[in-house]
Amino acid sequence: MSSPTDLFLSAKRPRIHKSNSGDDIETYENSDLWFDDGNIIIRTVISSERAYTVCKVHKSILASHSNVFHDLFNGPQAAFDVASDRYDGLPVIELPDSPSEVNHFLKALYFPEGFPYKYHGILRLSMKYDVAPLRDQMLDVLRHAWPQYLFDWDYLQKRTEDLEKAYLRRECFDLSFAHPEPGITVRLAMDYNVLDILPTVFYDLLRVHEVIAPNPHEGFRRADLSVLTADDLRRLTQGRGALRGKFLDGITNLLTVLPHDNCKRVPVPGKPSPCRAGLKKWWDVQLGAVTGPSVADPIGWLREKEKVGLCTDMPHDEVCGSCTRVVKKYLQNVREDLWTSLPDFFGLVSTFSPDLPRY
Repeated sequence: MSSPTDLFLSAKRPRIHKSNSGDDIETYENSDLWFDDGNIIIRTVISSERAYTVCKVHKSILASHSNVFHDLFNGPQAAFDVASDRYDGLPVIELPDSPSEVNHFLKALYFPEGFPYKYHGILRLSMKYDVAPLRDQMLDVLRHAWPQYLFDWDYLQKRTEDLEKAYLRRECFDLSFAHPEPGITVRLAMDYNVLDILPTVFYDLLRVHEVIAPNPHEGFRRADLSVLTADDLRRLTQGRGALRGKFLDGITNLLTVLPHDNCKRVPVPGKPSPCRAGLKKWWDVQLGAVTGPSVADPIGWLREKEKVGLCTDMPHDEVCGSCTRVVKKYLQNVREDLWTSLPDFFGLVSTFSPDLPRY
């Protein structure tokens, strides 16, 4: 797969630029960040290509957003101009960050309503260069993508399902681009102390990672596990086992809620409750489908059974309305219990409490 830098280079023709030492260096100008009245060059190094990318921007824009650039440009400029390499007649600042991250970071400063959804690099550089408003905006993006409350998660999943249906109609099955990436976000949250999103991010990573061989004719996502530490992977494995165990216990024990005191059907002496028999018939079919994706996303699976299955699949001529409501409430309680237990499942409470809020 091509990297953002590869795509950037393939769309450009380099200029040959002579450095202070007289070496010829290929330089790629970023047309999206090349302003005729710019007065500073931001340069990044493409180490694998032995080339540069450059942006022609404004000191005033950088200084107004970033305390780091404000302090740099408000210091003595004569020595800075003399010491700096020059490009297109302007002084050059070379940043040690990746070209793609700098590209997204600068676009977020110049075009705050239209920057691409590449929050990882933007967040990292907004913290590095002390751009507080942009940092807070990126933190809001993270907290929206991985909310703390189950109600917000359900609302987000409904919107995501609608988006996926639109892409699937176009036969676009790899939906990774339409979602934030949870693997890298685990590291971001750890590195920058955004602890409140960790339980939801780990759960999202688990459900994406579990689909090992995606069906090429169904929607799927990819997760990057290469960025995780050994401790992150241990938490993921630990969480998988704990979540699966509690989920299976909950759904296996469903039949213990019936017969209900307000059951509308009169049981025959010596025989099981009529509603219990009808429920068991329905529930055995549901349990037969508990494989792969359903175990990977038990909270989503339970939501489907609670919202849809009870209305469409339940044999209502065999299970009365009162018992159906009891089952619905039971499934809701199992879902909520799983959600509130996410910090425990992934071993986050003992490590990060009291900084980690309870779900």
